[in-house]
Amino acid sequence: MPSTWTLDAPAASHAVSSSVVHGLLEVASAPLSAVRLLRAIQLAVPVQYLSLVSFCRDTPELIEGSSRDTQGRDVVAECFAIYRRSYFRSDSVMRLADHVAARPAREVAVLHCRADELPVAGWRDDIYVRERLTERFTLLHAPAPGAVQAIHLYRDDRQGFFQPHEIAQLLALAPLLRQAHHAALQVGSAVADRHAQVAQAAQRLARLAPTLSPREREVCARIACGLSADGIAVDLDVALSTVVTLRKRAYLKLTEAGLPADRMRLAHWLG
Repeated sequence: MPSTWTLDAPAASHAVSSSVVHGLLEVASAPLSAVRLLRAIQLAVPVQYLSLVSFCRDTPELIEGSSRDTQGRDVVAECFAIYRRSYFRSDSVMRLADHVAARPAREVAVLHCRADELPVAGWRDDIYVRERLTERFTLLHAPAPGAVQAIHLYRDDRQGFFQPHEIAQLLALAPLLRQAHHAALQVGSAVADRHAQVAQAAQRLARLAPTLSPREREVCARIACGLSADGIAVDLDVALSTVVTLRKRAYLKLTEAGLPADRMRLAHWLG
């Protein structure tokens, strides 16, 4: 039978290495990335595949997948398509997701299932046997009420089965992974909001200040949304000196047109 746990704090008896903590901080400081998440987990326990899945109206949706091997087929997407088409209703993770949806956001539920414990032979043959997978380790949490997300970790026969000390290490990591996952979701939401605000500001500039070049408009829109010159340079992937030059040219054009030409007034005008 699959094993399950519900956790809300790291196990005191298992230390987490500084390299793993650093990897999780990288995950938490940027929009959610399966690649970054897999890289951080690999510092603690070898894993072949990782998939990020959300549950909406009792149906799993693949957010993103990542593989230890960076070349070749997208095994995660191929296997998820088969799973979604034929087998997810037989998966005990669905019942666990219902449980998590009703629990406080700080908790994380864990499910460990070996290939020979799967309840449907076709599921084993079509995915686990075909891809030589040995087992799955799943962490679920609800970053928002009723919104459940899962981190699925898969081993294959190159790595063998999770050993008891590796399972203990993953259980110790589970609450920290939840925190990093949740933080990355929030960063991604903030970035999406900022992109929407920048796009809206750029549209207004195109209408109200048509003499600005497209690049000058991009810089002014980001200034109005609170980005620093350094932040704009990173966002547009240009040198800081380029941002300074574009800002100077844009402010001159705006001043000549009798329009706001500083950070505070741009933010008020375009906000």
